[in-house]
Amino acid sequence: MTSDHELPAVLQGFDLADQSRFADGVPYELFARLRKEAPVLHHPGGRTADGDPFWVLTRHADIVAAAASPDFSAQGGGDRAGGGSHLEDLPRGVHAGVLFAMMDNPRHALIRRLLRPTVTGELAQGLADPLRTIADDLLTGVLDGGGRADFMKDISEPYALRAVALLLGAPRADWDRLADWGRANLGFVNRRTGTPDAGSAEIFQAMSAYFRGLLDLKREQPRQDLGSVLARGAIEEEHGEPPLTAQERDANAVLILITGFEQPRNTIAGGVLALAQHPDQWQALRKDRSLLPRAIEEILRWVPPNPYNRRTATRDVVLHGHHIRAGDKVTFWWPSANRDEEAFADASAFDIGRTHNPHLSFGTGTHFCLGDEVARLEIRLFLEALLDRVAEVRLTGPVVYAPNNKHTVILDMPVELVPAAEGS
Repeated sequence: MTSDHELPAVLQGFDLADQSRFADGVPYELFARLRKEAPVLHHPGGRTADGDPFWVLTRHADIVAAAASPDFSAQGGGDRAGGGSHLEDLPRGVHAGVLFAMMDNPRHALIRRLLRPTVTGELAQGLADPLRTIADDLLTGVLDGGGRADFMKDISEPYALRAVALLLGAPRADWDRLADWGRANLGFVNRRTGTPDAGSAEIFQAMSAYFRGLLDLKREQPRQDLGSVLARGAIEEEHGEPPLTAQERDANAVLILITGFEQPRNTIAGGVLALAQHPDQWQALRKDRSLLPRAIEEILRWVPPNPYNRRTATRDVVLHGHHIRAGDKVTFWWPSANRDEEAFADASAFDIGRTHNPHLSFGTGTHFCLGDEVARLEIRLFLEALLDRVAEVRLTGPVVYAPNNKHTVILDMPVELVPAAEGS
């Protein structure tokens, strides 16, 4: 394991592989220094499980170019036995190459083409009425109880869970069980500790078994939902790719639950936190709702749900004079790109009126987020409900983050919601 004194001096002792260093949120000051002094950094293995070093890209332009290049694979590369989008190698044929987010073209493009219609257009907009009701019911419960709540536990978490459950077509009777799993686990790991343990492994296995059963149900009783397409859909045959396997269907159902829950959960909470911390911006939005589309994009820029995604170099590449070799791990740090002074005017300011906003919170290139339309819809409907019902969001205690460098996770966010009628 790398000690602090073996880390490059520019990191000032901050190991990007150390989950505990992210318990205070995203290290924006560090990223500003890296963009300026070391935009392509060779990072020692540090606290990664395999001890392998990895490259760190922090500038917006470099990340956009690398994400669009076949020289960097989501699956794997070089002589590595594993790959994937995490710092640690995930085994090929189990995660890498099976999960949609850890798969390269042409198969990735074919699966994307299959799933995309279920999260866009009329099917996406069909979620609007139930989501509006869910948001209003959650806010009513808090306001009727005096306005004090943990924003994450009482509002953002159940809102995001119910949204993805609707998208997948999970029965309402199962929502509480899914919520319990999501509250305890973040993918493979314990949400509170950021590390896997016996409990998190048990929950992940239970989730996997649940979705195998759900897809069996969808095969027998298909509906117009994402779960039914995962269960029954077929990729185009003329491209020479084999049919979808049962493993791909089951694993990606779990993946969609995790990402479809985790990312809106954290982005909505982080966005409301930003508005609470910038009350002038909240009041500007209350006075002029035409700012809402720009506010949504600024929230996405300000609080991207994923700090990084990892790729693997498929061949030797020279970037800004640095020799990246085939098989090397390369990481794209989205929060850094979103605060890059070369890409954004006044990049360190939260500005809901921002007009030029090429943020990378949905990724970029081949793996641009499949559910961006649904995500924007969820954020918009929630903010509309909040604007209708709430005059002011007041923080009433410290905001606590999970020790996790793969997801920016708020654990606790105590608030008081001041009703619009009283605070206008």
